[in-house]
Amino acid sequence: MRWTLTCLAALFAVSGADAMGTMTKAATTRELAIVPDVEKRLAQFAPTRLTADLSVLSPADRRALGLLVQAASRLNEVALRQAWGGNPDFARQLAARKGPLADAARAYFEINLGPWDRLDGTKPFIGDRPHPEGEGYYPEDMTRQEFEDWVKAHPGDKERFTSTVTVIRRKPGNPKELVAVPYSKEYRTWLEPAARELKEAAAATGNASLKRFLTTRADAFLSDDYFASDIAWMELEAPVEVTIGPYETYGDGLFGYKAAFEAYVTVALPKDSAVLTRYKESLPFLERNLPLPEADKNLTRGTESPIRV
Repeated sequence: MRWTLTCLAALFAVSGADAMGTMTKAATTRELAIVPDVEKRLAQFAPTRLTADLSVLSPADRRALGLLVQAASRLNEVALRQAWGGNPDFARQLAARKGPLADAARAYFEINLGPWDRLDGTKPFIGDRPHPEGEGYYPEDMTRQEFEDWVKAHPGDKERFTSTVTVIRRKPGNPKELVAVPYSKEYRTWLEPAARELKEAAAATGNASLKRFLTTRADAFLSDDYFASDIAWMELEAPVEVTIGPYETYGDGLFGYKAAFEAYVTVALPKDSAVLTRYKESLPFLERNLPLPEADKNLTRGTESPIRV
């Protein structure tokens, strides 16, 4: 396990799901009502500039940092589609919306990655479209029963269908047939350039562990095999630290199978991290005193878990 308290040089937290279904022609934003308190809802969020002391970074690591920010920012487009396949069309129509609440609605749309208020049980703050339970990972009209019936009738599809890194689509020309599409294909438009930037960052940095993680994670973006890069991330010991890839699955309200892309680009603060060494040294003591049966405790864990700011 790795423990990180992050003081962020840049932060891109992207999560959601992906679907290629589009809005109905009737559901244009010019026709959809915006909740009257959208400005009050927007005011719940305070824009905050996150900074870090970059003086500890070498010129090479500064270049790597910039490339990582670029790669991370590309995942916003992936996240937008993971949250709902209709989001790109909706965003374009919302951009043309006029009126006193339009600016607040656009800003709130960006915060929520869609027209649903995530602080209000995913109720819509513009229009009345129900939030798709499977977000964008599945066809909007697909039911849980249809998915389960398909897997039961096609057991060879089970691994692909339940994979964390595939989306489910209807086969073009035969909407009754379901197919699993790998993330590397579904999101190639954004993952391919992001992978190039990760490799450029790997070439720029002189840190071996960062180089190894970025190279293997770039490969994973195009192969959907994340195991090697997950191991490399666990072994990361670098002044620039990045979490980037598909992780959390709670956006998939149908099954919890599908992982959402997210990214955090951070800079380590050595002096602050050193203060936490005493907690790292206390890990064996804490493990021994967990309120668990002795058989469930890892009494040989040692003090290897890195804790850093």
